[in-house]
Amino acid sequence: MKIVFLDESTITLDDDIDFSVLKQLGDYAGYPPSTEEEIIQRAAGAEVVIPNKVRMTPRVIESLDSLRLIAEIATGYDNVDLQAAQENNVTVCNVAGYAANTVPQHTFALILNLATKAHLYHADVMAGEWAKASSFNLLNYPTFELKGLTIGIIGFGTIGRGVAQIAEGFGMRVLAHDMAGIQGADYPNTDLETIFSESDFVTVHCPLTDQTRNLIDVEALGKMKPTAMVINTARGGIVDEEALAAALNSGRIAGAGFDVLTGEPPVEGNVLLTAKNVIMTPHCAWSTREARQKLVDETAQNIRTFFEGRPRNVVV
Repeated sequence: MKIVFLDESTITLDDDIDFSVLKQLGDYAGYPPSTEEEIIQRAAGAEVVIPNKVRMTPRVIESLDSLRLIAEIATGYDNVDLQAAQENNVTVCNVAGYAANTVPQHTFALILNLATKAHLYHADVMAGEWAKASSFNLLNYPTFELKGLTIGIIGFGTIGRGVAQIAEGFGMRVLAHDMAGIQGADYPNTDLETIFSESDFVTVHCPLTDQTRNLIDVEALGKMKPTAMVINTARGGIVDEEALAAALNSGRIAGAGFDVLTGEPPVEGNVLLTAKNVIMTPHCAWSTREARQKLVDETAQNIRTFFEGRPRNVVV
């Protein structure tokens, strides 16, 4: 069995990930991010391809005659043309739950920086501002406590519930919303109108679909408190970035913490990069070593069970 990882370099840092579980399954090859032409060349004859963020277009899928399984090494699969996969009898599976700890952790790193201004104070210290202070400290920025504030969580799967658990630890009030409904959790499914109007932080943890694209738009932002802040560690495109930048620059809302953008990397720029009161990280919320290793291990298990005739985590 030939297995090709089309963008292996996106999940390894200084060779810190063990790929042996994939190599044991067959003839394995890993590559840096592949273009469409490179995918067709590199994956020729492959029964399994593993994409992270490279696009599995209709042309790619139709060109790979031996392809039986697209083993998406992520939870989101918006990079795969599902219709083309179905039409060509190719199964698509993904990995859910691998970031149950790391994304909530990163979400609160953004929230805590917005609350404490730690990133701004660090820059001041490194620039020598503390050394020049007339007192023992610097008080350059207004900060605030999280206790008693309301966090609205849109998307209440494993990650959303992890965020809720951390928020409870800080004494925050939790509002949860999930388009598929909420089962097995002690939170009612709060309507979006209430989420937008009552939350001090609105954080999104849902997939990017036609239903969620630009979910937070001009209208939604207009319902928020002027002190509200928006967090996105899910997918670029769930938040209308133009509308958010305008709201931030006008003072309509107070801040934002983002790990994702509609275009990644932002080679052509992005309005949020120059907007006021934004903290930006480079799509790394998922990337602890533990989470990346779990991705590889779970992907190997997806491949193994598929060829044993008991596929799991099937998208289509």
